[in-house]
Amino acid sequence: MKIIDNSKLPCPQPVINTKKAIEEGLPVKSIVDNEVAKENVVKFCTKLGLKTEVIKNGEKYEIIIGKDGELLKLTKNELEGTYLIKSKTLGVGDEKLGEGLMKAFIYTLTQKDKAPKRIMLLNSGVFLAVKGSQTVDDLKVLAQKGTEILSCGTCLDFYNVKEQLAVGTITNMYDIVENLTDDNTITL
Repeated sequence: MKIIDNSKLPCPQPVINTKKAIEEGLPVKSIVDNEVAKENVVKFCTKLGLKTEVIKNGEKYEIIIGKDGELLKLTKNELEGTYLIKSKTLGVGDEKLGEGLMKAFIYTLTQKDKAPKRIMLLNSGVFLAVKGSQTVDDLKVLAQKGTEILSCGTCLDFYNVKEQLAVGTITNMYDIVENLTDDNTITL
């Protein structure tokens, strides 16, 4: 089993190092020292169809990947498209108007027959998923339909709102880039 220690490495380095180790062969043990890195590595492996086992060892997490060559049984996704939302407003101009348009846009997504596969929130777009936002309830409806709601961890930290995240999960730039290149993406 290949062991890689990703302790004290900034996002997205633990995911990148884990990806390289997986490419060399399974099984892999990826060691991280924080919850966000653990979630990012597990999410990356799940997306690849690899089973993971997480063991908390003191302040660190040991993520065992692909033990005995186990793969997840992934089902065909009935969802469609990825939305990259880079701002808490829709369009350029009056901020109140833009906030109203964004709320209407996200609500409208809840009314479509097929929900989006994922919504990725960058820069001030992360405010759409934090407590007190007018869009949280609609994002929760989408999450219940299977939409991944992914908020940029660096952006949440920059705006000091990580603890206020009300829906979805924290992601990293590696995952964002992978999703942008893997899917039909609409940028707002």
